[in-house]
Amino acid sequence: MNARDAMEFINEQDEATLQRFVERLEFRGRDPTFVGYRDAYVDKMATGAAADILDLGCGTGVVTRALAGREGFSGRVTGIEQSPALIEVAQRLADEAGVGDRTEFRVGDVHALDVPDASADAVVAHTTMSHLTDPLTVVHEAARVLRPGGVFAAFDGDYASWTFGYHDHAVARAMEDALLATVVSKPRVMRDMPRLLRDAGLRLVDVDAHVYADVGQSTFFLGAAESYAPLVGSELVAPEHVEAWLAGLRRASEDGVFFAACNYYAYVASR
Repeated sequence: MNARDAMEFINEQDEATLQRFVERLEFRGRDPTFVGYRDAYVDKMATGAAADILDLGCGTGVVTRALAGREGFSGRVTGIEQSPALIEVAQRLADEAGVGDRTEFRVGDVHALDVPDASADAVVAHTTMSHLTDPLTVVHEAARVLRPGGVFAAFDGDYASWTFGYHDHAVARAMEDALLATVVSKPRVMRDMPRLLRDAGLRLVDVDAHVYADVGQSTFFLGAAESYAPLVGSELVAPEHVEAWLAGLRRASEDGVFFAACNYYAYVASR
């Protein structure tokens, strides 16, 4: 397929696409199931109240704000993101949430962190690994900047498992493949994480495995389809098939026969 992950190349996107991503990132940050997944691995990180934490690929700062807003937290969370537009949104939202004094946002490349060795107590990569050019390099960078005993957490979807129910199975498969080509560059990276952690010199401490499924009616996956399907190029799927697929998903949710699912994993490792 002749397409590439729009999130990986976010600085090439137009304003409308950027706004789609902002809205989707913030929606996921409010979704109770996604919040539960996040809180579960954050608890397992067991970082101290005064911890120095890096949030790699922070987007709009959803996780940065959540970490900085924990009860009793007095440390600092630094979000690093390649998109100046997202950094601007992240700073504004952190200030509005009252955690601006405990957060910092920087434009940067998570493949080459402008951070000293052994200077962070924890590093988080939340829905970042699947959009990276070179995941192993990023895990190596996380290991480099962690202090001895520091913790690295990576949460993301196993997007090779992402699927939607649709009556025309050929169109369903074509749309699933097109969505991955359009908004995910590493759909299998969470299956590689045990090896990547080992190769970067990190020790796996814990892993959570989740199946997020919308069955019957949908907000989470229907919202994802509505956000991302308009970005699918005509060279991947004919526009009329994209529209028919979206219309079919909407009807399925209205009729109570919707189906979509994806596996998600959270890895916690130590240096």
